[in-house]
Amino acid sequence: MQWSAGPWIPQILFPDSANRRADSTGINPDSLRLGRLSKRVRLVDLEHCSTLTASSNKHFFSFLVTEARPTLNTRKHSLGADGLLLSTALMWGTNILVFKASIRDLDPWVFNGLRLIFAFVTLGILVWADARLRPVKEPQPPIPWGRVVLFSALNGFLYLVMFVKGIELTTAGNTALILASMPMWTAVLSLIFLRERLPRVTWLGLLVTFCGTVVVTTQGSGEVSLASRYFIGNLVMLCAALTWATGTVVSRSILQTMRPLRLTFISCALTTPFHLMLAIPSISEEIPKLLQPTTFAALAYSGIFSTGIAYATWNAGVRAVGGSHAAVYQNVVTLVAVVGGWFILKEQPYAAQIVGGLFIVLGLFLMRRGRRSI
Repeated sequence: MQWSAGPWIPQILFPDSANRRADSTGINPDSLRLGRLSKRVRLVDLEHCSTLTASSNKHFFSFLVTEARPTLNTRKHSLGADGLLLSTALMWGTNILVFKASIRDLDPWVFNGLRLIFAFVTLGILVWADARLRPVKEPQPPIPWGRVVLFSALNGFLYLVMFVKGIELTTAGNTALILASMPMWTAVLSLIFLRERLPRVTWLGLLVTFCGTVVVTTQGSGEVSLASRYFIGNLVMLCAALTWATGTVVSRSILQTMRPLRLTFISCALTTPFHLMLAIPSISEEIPKLLQPTTFAALAYSGIFSTGIAYATWNAGVRAVGGSHAAVYQNVVTLVAVVGGWFILKEQPYAAQIVGGLFIVLGLFLMRRGRRSI
């Protein structure tokens, strides 16, 4: 993979046109023409109503994805992608603490809708700066609107709606435990639809990380229960996990020809109006709370960092290392929340949670070894 000079974070977030052609999946630039892979792909072009590849084995979602093997060709840029994904996990984990400390009584639909306004403005500024600093001179392929809209609906709207609703119907412990399965679902879906085959050490890393997350979750203060009264909530949360995993897989084909930052901005622009519609019925009752400095600061942090910037760094990480490898960092969010609760909220962790955290770190190490062996 060829990279131009400069810090690794801007190069991954704002790749220039030449680097974008040498896609971080390791695909030869000559095989990418006008946004379509000349290599064999299994997809049906719904926008142009033409079959690109004849195949007897067609999947229901096969038009969403292409075959790609995410690899990073140098240790330096592998560390760069890990840095982006780790920073994403830090922002998401910190966001849990911000929400817990500042807006416990605020309507979740109002909070979700208003933070997306901050995210939209932040992403708009970043996209504008990207266009000014790194203008694209060569013709660009058309935006695959069908897949972009589907990705936005999955990760930008349905996931958030099901998460908010699910957490109302089940326990926090159940929520954390179910969401810990997202890396597994992402890996399975990537194997089915992207033919993204992972080494055994990578699957071992996924399993170790999942076990560590289970320990951190079950040994905490959050109740984990299989009671029937939580069945609907657990089912909704499971659907949320599957939705996010599916969206991550869908994004792989989009990110082969589209900048992560641009995709994040378009997704936010498409979904924010719908979230605001959900917030409107309750917003008048929440105005006094919104005027409090701590609440406003929480909204600003959640919108600017954990939603705006973090979604952009997440998509950049998915583009660089693939959905299966990126998804495992979602389990780091739980660890960040526990450690942050210890230092910020003075919530004493259990010894078993520390052991679980070590398992999460070990799983990440195994995942990186598996990535280098691809």
